[in-house]
Amino acid sequence: METTPQLWTKTEGAAHAAPEQVGFDSGQLGKLDAHYAELIAQGLLQGGGHLVARNGKIASWSAMGRLNGVKGEGSLQPDSIRKLSSLTKAFTTIALVKLIEDGKLDLDQPVAALLEEFDNGTYRDVTLFHLLTHTSGIPPVPGYYNEPYPRRWYDPDSHKSWIVQALTGLPVCKPGEAYNYTSTGYALLGEIVSRVSGERFEEYVMNRIVHPLGLERTWFDVPAELHAEVCVVDQYDIDSLGQSADNWKVIPRAASGIYSTMFDLWKLGQMLLNGGTFEGRRILGRKSVELLTKRHLFRVPAYHWGGQIKDKGHALGFDLAIHSTSYESQGTYQLEGAGRIGLFVDPVESMVVVLLVPSVHSWVPSSVLGTKQIIWSSLV
Repeated sequence: METTPQLWTKTEGAAHAAPEQVGFDSGQLGKLDAHYAELIAQGLLQGGGHLVARNGKIASWSAMGRLNGVKGEGSLQPDSIRKLSSLTKAFTTIALVKLIEDGKLDLDQPVAALLEEFDNGTYRDVTLFHLLTHTSGIPPVPGYYNEPYPRRWYDPDSHKSWIVQALTGLPVCKPGEAYNYTSTGYALLGEIVSRVSGERFEEYVMNRIVHPLGLERTWFDVPAELHAEVCVVDQYDIDSLGQSADNWKVIPRAASGIYSTMFDLWKLGQMLLNGGTFEGRRILGRKSVELLTKRHLFRVPAYHWGGQIKDKGHALGFDLAIHSTSYESQGTYQLEGAGRIGLFVDPVESMVVVLLVPSVHSWVPSSVLGTKQIIWSSLV
């Protein structure tokens, strides 16, 4: 444990190798400490942490800052637990691909063949591929269009089923026409996993992905005795942590809801980088990983919270680095969760990077983009 000049205590996790042993410049990588400390001092971050691995070996793993941003207490640890929010979608995508491996699903399969609510002239052409790539036309997450008064789609007191509520109104585009980031689409994918597998979505993910991969600090429902080890940034985080599992029996937690750590996420990323296996345990086949991580969208536009992207590169459930201005290699697949935590897998450099940069702010560019620039520029 050491202290930065800004008096934030940094705690280090166990590394497998020194940075130089796997091709990093430790001096450049060491700039992360001052980078996090400055963002914390500015009130932009509650804490900062990362895990950087190359060639299957962890070279840098540490955390600093506060664990509980509401009470202003506790220290963020390398193995602190954090709600993954939208990074949950990575587990959902893997679950779908596992069912494809089993011959039970098909990417081009119409959703109407699985969910009768899609069997109409408005939604009949939507396929699993469209749901996985956010191109179904189902309305995006509230606030996606920077609308001043975002509308919630779900009313638990409504007489309509949650699926009917999700499909109420007109689509925002034709299937495949545009990328519109929708968590509702992933909740529907969770429902499909449940119906096809015969297990609750959460049980399927735990039984087929989490436990086989050896993710020892990953849960949908964090054990009560570990609540004090969960990083929280606001009251919503605290309230969500305390909710009973019974509250989630209606809508599958396939868009957001799983909790994990940087170390467990490294295992998940390393499994994908290894072609579907980790320490001898097979989660997916090599061709399934290729299907999951290759580019599927070409010249598809995305409003993207005002970013007006003309060519949204996307794999299945993962974003892709496709532009020459990206510091990470083109083809790096990545996904982030609000609040904020991110997983980045760079096949060209055989790297897995996990960022834990908790904040009450919805988006702090330097906490992700600036951090990635420091990490990738440390390669020698």
